[in-house]
Amino acid sequence: MTINYETFLQQKQAWLSNQVNVDFPTPESVKGRDVYLKQPAKVAEEYQFSSETLPETISVLLVTEHRLTIRWAITVARQWDAEYEDVLEFLTQIDLCDDYQLSVALDGMKPVAACLSQVIDGIMYVSDIVLTSDAINEDAFLNTVMVQQSIQFKNRFEYCIKI
Repeated sequence: MTINYETFLQQKQAWLSNQVNVDFPTPESVKGRDVYLKQPAKVAEEYQFSSETLPETISVLLVTEHRLTIRWAITVARQWDAEYEDVLEFLTQIDLCDDYQLSVALDGMKPVAACLSQVIDGIMYVSDIVLTSDAINEDAFLNTVMVQQSIQFKNRFEYCIKI
């Protein structure tokens, strides 16, 4: 099977770029978009579902409302130190859509992990994976996201493409 993760990345970048194509975007969100889009490309790798599980105190939620979008954006923006505020401004402007799923892990009310995913032709792609706490590990987080996406898309995902 040929995996075309470049298509996922190109479509994701275009979707995110369009988030500031509004009548009066803030200068900070335009700058944040530019910083976000200039991040170095990561190498894609296949991730196989594992037996790792999350601690009971952590829940992973699909972002379906603005309050969760803010928590997701706070987590993802932590990848940038000097430009944190600008990237945060950009990411908080995201309009949710059916094509992309945002997931955020909370330990109580504190965001501890986040990612963005999309299913294309039955393949799940995951990017923007950010962990901000030692209380959670990436495998357990991805496993939970894969289970949630399997339910949503009625397609059992045994692996995903992690970028």
